[in-house]
Amino acid sequence: MTAVHFGEFHSSIRIPSGAVGRTVTRTRLHNLLTDALTSEVHPYPVVLVCAPAGSGKTRLAADWASEVLAGVDSPTIAWITIEERYNDIGVIHRAILRALNETGNPRLRALCDRLDPDSSDLGAHMSADLGELGENLWMVIDDAHLLLDTDILNDLESFMRWQPPMLRTIICGRFEPPLALQRLRLDGKLFTVTARDLAFTAEEAAAMLTEHDVRLDPGDLDALMERTEGWAAGIRLAGMSLEGHSDPSRLIAEFSGNRRAVADYLIEEVLAGQTDEMRDFLLRTSVPASFTTHFAEILTGCTDAHDKVDWLEHHNFLINRIDGSPTEYRYHPLLRSYLRAEISRVGHVEVEHLELTAAHWHAEFGDALVALEHAVNSGDHDAIVALLSRTSLSLIVGGHGEAVDRLLTRAPRTTQEHPSARLIRAAAALAAGNVPVARSTLDVLDRTRTEAVIDKTDPRRHLLLRESLRVQTAVQTGDIDDALTRLRSVGPESTGESELDAFVLLQEGRALLFLGRTEESEHVLGKALAHARLADASLTVMYCLGSLAALAMSRGEVVRAAALVSESLRIGAEQSATDNPTFHLVRLVDSWCRYVRLDDDAARIAAESAVVLHRENAGTATFADGAAVLFGLDGSDHRHSAVTTLHAHSPVSSSIPVPPGIRAVLLPAFQYAYLTAGEVGWAHELAADARTLIGSTGDTAVLDAIVHVHSHRLDQARKTLQPVLDGTVVCAAGTNLIAAWLVDTAIALARKHDSRAHSALTEALRLAEPDSVLRPFHDCGPQIRELLIRSTGRFGVLETFAERLRASFPRSGTAASDMLTPRELELLVELPSWRTAEQIATDLCVSVNTVKTHLRGIYRKFGVTSRRDAIAAAQQAGLL
Repeated sequence: MTAVHFGEFHSSIRIPSGAVGRTVTRTRLHNLLTDALTSEVHPYPVVLVCAPAGSGKTRLAADWASEVLAGVDSPTIAWITIEERYNDIGVIHRAILRALNETGNPRLRALCDRLDPDSSDLGAHMSADLGELGENLWMVIDDAHLLLDTDILNDLESFMRWQPPMLRTIICGRFEPPLALQRLRLDGKLFTVTARDLAFTAEEAAAMLTEHDVRLDPGDLDALMERTEGWAAGIRLAGMSLEGHSDPSRLIAEFSGNRRAVADYLIEEVLAGQTDEMRDFLLRTSVPASFTTHFAEILTGCTDAHDKVDWLEHHNFLINRIDGSPTEYRYHPLLRSYLRAEISRVGHVEVEHLELTAAHWHAEFGDALVALEHAVNSGDHDAIVALLSRTSLSLIVGGHGEAVDRLLTRAPRTTQEHPSARLIRAAAALAAGNVPVARSTLDVLDRTRTEAVIDKTDPRRHLLLRESLRVQTAVQTGDIDDALTRLRSVGPESTGESELDAFVLLQEGRALLFLGRTEESEHVLGKALAHARLADASLTVMYCLGSLAALAMSRGEVVRAAALVSESLRIGAEQSATDNPTFHLVRLVDSWCRYVRLDDDAARIAAESAVVLHRENAGTATFADGAAVLFGLDGSDHRHSAVTTLHAHSPVSSSIPVPPGIRAVLLPAFQYAYLTAGEVGWAHELAADARTLIGSTGDTAVLDAIVHVHSHRLDQARKTLQPVLDGTVVCAAGTNLIAAWLVDTAIALARKHDSRAHSALTEALRLAEPDSVLRPFHDCGPQIRELLIRSTGRFGVLETFAERLRASFPRSGTAASDMLTPRELELLVELPSWRTAEQIATDLCVSVNTVKTHLRGIYRKFGVTSRRDAIAAAQQAGLL
């Protein structure tokens, strides 16, 4: 290849044939090179552009040089492309002088005429003459990896260390030439551009594809970037293949190293010159997605695997160290797919052996899903079944059921019908919320329960997993007692396998939680957590913590729930389990903790989790939708519409599997939402349905009392509430006991019993202060804030919390106490009921004219002329 010519007399740049593709402006890289060479703070005399074949090194340098030459006060640029024949001192000296001559700079021509190409110290003379020249000169040395001659390399190294200040050297190559570049690095004279820097961004790839008149939607572009990893040659070849193609998505899905154009490029540019021994090494190590040098030795039988990997890495072969694992390597996806397609060259029996070797290796290190993939690739029924039996628990706990299901479609039919395979398929159906399929699969296992099909190595293990999945299914269908009995009948004693014991106890504890047996549930879940920690089973720990957080929520224990949520979510993030449905169920508990503390993020978190749950497990998404609406009700511009939506996602709906305690903890908030929207019928319906589902508890008594107060049946409200207040009837949720005392406060206020109201409010504050519970005080209405304000300074050690509570109420310019009189506030609460003035007057024991007078006062202060507008203004002001 002849040198590329640059100079003031050239209007265009002739690109070497080795450059990848046509021009794509890469501003970020052009700026990177220019800044490195011209920085006023720290210019680098030498830049090394080092990356594998097809990375776009030559193209980048050529485009950048062309851009530089088009600027004002541009330097003179000389370019030399190294060839194998240049490993001769005389040949390369002549090539350098020719490149300088062909820049078109007359002063450089005169300099070259004075220099002798046969001189052994040409570098020293040239350095001195260039220094005297006093003009900026940038020299590009392309394909520098072809330089092998020791004398030439020593001369070049010496020249770069002592080159004149006005000279910049840009070295491009597939790998670092054997120069002592580390010394330049330590001296701060070398700037390196790597393959990672050269990798195309999605935007740059899209620009390259437009040259082929190819425009991809974001999903297809992301898929192409995943396959090519920004490798310029891969993107260019994909563009050529996609040009005029009728189905880009399908082509991208099938775009791999065994595609003719890609394979030809890999053979000619990447694999050319490799020895048969190295080619065999590459084929065998392409079986796993990644490998260590020890693994490579096992796969290839080569005792020098470490040296081979070092050689590949040093020569910038398409191989990378995996981030976070400096001893693990992988090939570029396109190269690996080519090698995988070629591996049949070693023979079918040997390929099966390699796949089984990879399966055993990954199983040993706990990568059950990857191990199973290799076992399935081998086609060995016995190996697949043995692996499934051994790893079924980790595959289920890891949420890999769907992936296993896909893999098993490639396995022999006898393998697909094995009990272990059916077990994992049931787990996959459960994870996807497909309860009927899960139940049907488990029923098939029941019908085929014989010694011939049950795992002979450990039948009890199989039965425990099966019955645990049955309990999971029963939680959705309601047959929990029967399923729990079956699970316990397998054997109550420990199996001695901590991870299995943790999983079984987790299902038992969750079942008890859904049955409302919280004391038993806490005990069992605590044991499950201990076993999971002992087994270092991170995902099971996350599940246990999440279940305990749900249990704490069902009791209204906000501080404990928040602490458990925090640890569970941290582990989920560390384990990359943020798409796991359980992770988002835990986030729902987190959103509730925030909601009762008036954190504005509560609704956002619930809504985000609802989106994921709709995608991953539609069975739990409806509850998440309801939580998102409830938690965002305060910020809704259309409150009645939002309450209507809320009613469709009621927590007492029997179609939604929810632990009774969690139903209970949400009930008062729903009740107040219905009443403030004027939906008294829904409020009565809620109370009746709650009694059916969770029984006559303190929680349902609070619901009834709220309705009675709203209807001014104060005696009935007090009678209903009294057993709760004196502890005769217990609330499942501690937050509902706070609500009970606040209802008692409202009753006392309505009766003008100020002392009783203050006492009841103080008790509510005492119960709420440890967990910083604020929400029930807001739900109960504006009269609570008014009492808080009137009682300022009277709460003793609770005064700090009371002040925080006062500050949490929304303000609308003027405080409610200044805006409306106590009588007007009392009437305001009645407006959403849409009862007539006569009915309200009767309940309040005042005349109709008094009600109308107060109503006119409310309209005047809010600046409205209708009852509907007054309700809307009061809601906007935080008074309703």
